[in-house]
Amino acid sequence: MKITAIKQQVKNPERASIFLDNKYAFSLTLNELVSEKLKIGTELDDAEQKRLKKLSDDGKLRMRALEWVLARPRSEREFKNYMFRKKAEPEMTERLITEFTDRGYLDERRFAEWLSELRKRKGKSDRAIRSELAGKGIDREIADEAVLNGDELTRLKELVDKKGKLPRYKADPQKFMQYLARQGFSYDDIKTVLNNR
Repeated sequence: MKITAIKQQVKNPERASIFLDNKYAFSLTLNELVSEKLKIGTELDDAEQKRLKKLSDDGKLRMRALEWVLARPRSEREFKNYMFRKKAEPEMTERLITEFTDRGYLDERRFAEWLSELRKRKGKSDRAIRSELAGKGIDREIADEAVLNGDELTRLKELVDKKGKLPRYKADPQKFMQYLARQGFSYDDIKTVLNNR
């Protein structure tokens, strides 16, 4: 088949649409177009078409993955799960992990600090935060560092002040203690804070 047209895309000017025998076939970035030395009139056999379509698909997936990673800090496990859902080949996933880590887009430590701060603001205990970080694939040492800053007792007091006003907990102190324990706070800390109200 012959390339009959190459048109720069309107919505994404960094990509060009390639038409084979007057029908849209695939798109490539402008850099890929130049490096592949494609021009109108170039003949492409089936193997070459297949290779270029894969290059196109991989490029689009890379751009979507990059946008997803840059939206907020991510863990490596989250990224692997995202790429798995997108049906990416494992080699591509590993290649992008290396690239994004080298560029600082994927950073386990930054992700752990970001999530830890977010959960602390919601009144979560250090234990609950560590558990969530472990579930996201974060190394224990990194999780411990991320949780270090901040006063857990202050968070517990704020949670007690906020939730202690609810009728279901006012009427049943035992139920309130169980709720606080489920949030990951230690029994001793719970008793101390409740006794000092």
